[in-house]
Amino acid sequence: MNIARLMAYTLLLFGVTLHTYTNFFAIESPSLGWWLWPLTPYLAGAIMLFLFKRPHATAGALLIPAILDAGNYYSVFIHPTSSTAALGMLFVPLWNLLLFVPLGGAIGWWIGRRRAA
Repeated sequence: MNIARLMAYTLLLFGVTLHTYTNFFAIESPSLGWWLWPLTPYLAGAIMLFLFKRPHATAGALLIPAILDAGNYYSVFIHPTSSTAALGMLFVPLWNLLLFVPLGGAIGWWIGRRRAA
């Protein structure tokens, strides 16, 4: 197994684990919608990995979202500094899905193409 595939699996596992724990254990009232919304970038990554067989693109696409999700979890649940910290639960998945997954996926795809050549 190459490093890109291992990294892609690790990032997918991290995202699913973090958001499953957050939805079912860290908040008072779990909801299917609040569980699926932050998982949408990881769903896009899973499609890239399993359907299109692009591990470099998947690793690139999920690297920044995983870092942002970890930082958002820290700022909302561990060390909240303001009353609006929870808004990150809405906007971090949006930024991940619209900006960082396509940008990181394109960069990862390009790196994969360069390594194959």
